[in-house]
Amino acid sequence: MRTKDLKTLKKQLWALAIAPWIILGSMAFLVPGCSDKTTKNSPTSTNPITGNPPVQPTATPINPTNPTQPTNCPWGNGNEPGVADSGQSIEYYKLNNPPVVAHGAGYGTVIFSTETDLPTAYNQNIFFSDGRFNLRVIPRYQQQGVDSKGRNCAYNPMPFEKMNIGILVRSRQSSPGVGDYYQFKDVPVDCASKIHQFQVPSTSDPLVIEVMNVEWDYSCIDYANRGYPDHPGVCPYDDVWRTECFAVEVQFSTDTTKDIPGTKTYQ
Repeated sequence: MRTKDLKTLKKQLWALAIAPWIILGSMAFLVPGCSDKTTKNSPTSTNPITGNPPVQPTATPINPTNPTQPTNCPWGNGNEPGVADSGQSIEYYKLNNPPVVAHGAGYGTVIFSTETDLPTAYNQNIFFSDGRFNLRVIPRYQQQGVDSKGRNCAYNPMPFEKMNIGILVRSRQSSPGVGDYYQFKDVPVDCASKIHQFQVPSTSDPLVIEVMNVEWDYSCIDYANRGYPDHPGVCPYDDVWRTECFAVEVQFSTDTTKDIPGTKTYQ
C-alpha cells in the first residue's frame, strides 16, 4: 500500500474512534448539571383574612417531646401555704379537682363559668365573700380527655410556654361577661400568676368566676419554627386555637380563708 493511502486510512480510523466522545460531549450541554441554579418554592397560599401564611394544627394528635418547663416561677408555683391575717384556719381554695379545662375561643367568649361548668354536687358556698376576693391562675397542659363543658379534647397539648388569662368576677344577678375583669399577663406554664384583688359586688349569693380571653405564645413559636419570627398578628400572643385544649388552676381566697401569699398585681 502506498504511503499516501496509509496516511488517509489512519485519519479515517482516528475519526471513527473519537466520534462517540464528541457525541457524548454534546449531550452534556443539554442536561442540567449540579452547577445549575435552582429556585426554592416559597409559600403561595396565605390566610385570606390576615394575609399571614396559614398555620393550623395538623390533622393528627401532636405529642410534644419534653415541652419547655420553667426552671423558675417568678411569682410562686401555687403550693405556698396561706397567710392567716385574721385567725383563719381554712386554706385558700384551689379549683383543680376537677380542673378548669377549656378549648380556645375568640375574644369576649366565656369559656368557663363556676356557675354552669362545675359538677352539680360542687359546693358553691366556697365562692361567697362580702369583703376579700383575691385570685391567681396557673396555666397547665391538658392531656386529651374532655373539657369542662364535656367536649372532647382530641389532641395532645402544644408546647406553649406562657399564657395571658382573663378572669371576670360577677354576681349571679349580672349577665355572663359583665363584672370586674382582669387579664393576667405573661404567666409561665405550671407557674402561678400575680395575685389580683377583685371587687366584691353587693350580693347575698356566691360569686361567679368566669374564664375568658385566653392567649398563648405557641402561635408565635410555631411561626418562628416555620421561618417567620416575630410575625405580626400572632406575636407575642395569639388566641389559643379552637381545636386545642388547655387547663387552668384557679386559686382564690375569701374572708373566711387564709390569704394567698405572693406579689399583688398593683405591686
